[in-house]
Amino acid sequence: MNAVATNYPHPRFLQQLANGSLDQSHNLTRAIRLWALLRWLYSDKAYTTLENSFTYTDWRQAFFTKTHKDEKQVDILNHQDPNCACIKTTKQWLLRWEVPIDEWQNSLQKQIPISNSELDKLLEEPLFAQVRKSLQSDLDLLVSRNCLQRVNNFSGRSKYYCRVDKLPNFSKSEDTFSKLTLKKQAYLAGALGIFSFLDPTYPLLAEEFSEEVDEDNHRIFLYVDYVVPESSDIQDRVDEIQSELQEIWNTGQVQPRLVTYHSAHQNQIKECVIYPVCIYFMERAKYLCTYGTTPKGDINWYKYRLDRIVSKHLEILEWQDPRVPQLLREKHQDNKLPTPKTVNAQLKEAWGCDFYKEKALMLLRFEQDFHQAYIEGISIHDTFTQISYDQTVKLTQQYTLNLERRKAIVDILQSRPSTDAYYKVDYRVTDYYVVRWLRALGSKVEVLLPWVLREEMALEIQNTWNLYKTRL
Repeated sequence: MNAVATNYPHPRFLQQLANGSLDQSHNLTRAIRLWALLRWLYSDKAYTTLENSFTYTDWRQAFFTKTHKDEKQVDILNHQDPNCACIKTTKQWLLRWEVPIDEWQNSLQKQIPISNSELDKLLEEPLFAQVRKSLQSDLDLLVSRNCLQRVNNFSGRSKYYCRVDKLPNFSKSEDTFSKLTLKKQAYLAGALGIFSFLDPTYPLLAEEFSEEVDEDNHRIFLYVDYVVPESSDIQDRVDEIQSELQEIWNTGQVQPRLVTYHSAHQNQIKECVIYPVCIYFMERAKYLCTYGTTPKGDINWYKYRLDRIVSKHLEILEWQDPRVPQLLREKHQDNKLPTPKTVNAQLKEAWGCDFYKEKALMLLRFEQDFHQAYIEGISIHDTFTQISYDQTVKLTQQYTLNLERRKAIVDILQSRPSTDAYYKVDYRVTDYYVVRWLRALGSKVEVLLPWVLREEMALEIQNTWNLYKTRL
């Protein structure tokens, strides 16, 4: 058995397993439970009763007796089978693993302020008399402590776990939690909770610092327009895909994947071979940035909305697989595979989500008062720059090759106040995020260039007017 799995439950070891300060009785109890669970999982009995990859249900059947029920607390507390693990007290678990109770109690009381009566009460409580949700969370917490691993190559919604070959050396780990006050732990947990929609690991990470957030004094909130419904099957699927991708990236050995995708543009299900690069949240959704075959069938960059990925798991492809595009294979051979740095650099080059699309110059006009109230001083994009009226005229003439259009836009400019605010920005052509932003401002912004986009905006406004106009 691994040395850590036979560890004496020293307070420092328990603190590194705990979900917050051991001063709180529920954190102490859970830390002891995690220690006992570790001892059992890496014992000879566990190796003979559990497969290498197992679910919570597999573990429950091996750990408890057949009559054990785990959905309701009342069923657990009323369970009468003396052989069931849910009946055994904390003291019984310590004695089972040959822990000298008095010595352990003294070492604990040197570390945390806990009275003899409190300890006696803790020792007599059933350690595993917990509902399914709590015990499943224990397994997930052991994953976060690198004491178990998640296995993702199984279909269905059940989580699969496997034991690690080597448990971490907790004796050399820094005790992070002891450096944080309870107030700071609660604040950090609340902050992580705000961003929980971004990363499925954040809620678990928040649990490591504090099980309770001070809702009365937490005064910063973030309400995000996110297309995925909260606590839904779609959210579960997105979280599973994101967790799978993060585990792939953590290995450092990223291979091509086969993904099945529902393309909204084509209203078809497409199979694409991709090299996953990174995930970003923009325009109300999470997108996976990839290089490979796109839903249109060409070889290029593409961003896939995570909630539209149909496949539950991303099938691994070898680099020699004939389905892997030659261009992608060549990048691998030349050690020039795309990186998140590439994506970030292209996002900074031009305004818009579709960083792989052609870029062009845009000229905008804002009425002076509106500009001073809402636009001046805000950050829209690195290339969003205010220019003079004369510069606007000059750029208009330079970038409008068609003589008729050039004359028309110059005439328009001459009719506009020179005191208004004029801007230039590089943008991604046909990028919907940009167009949506312009539409949202309505008559408060005027597109001067490019001419094609100006005409599209005019047509959209005309169509909207046709919907609302009333004939009296």
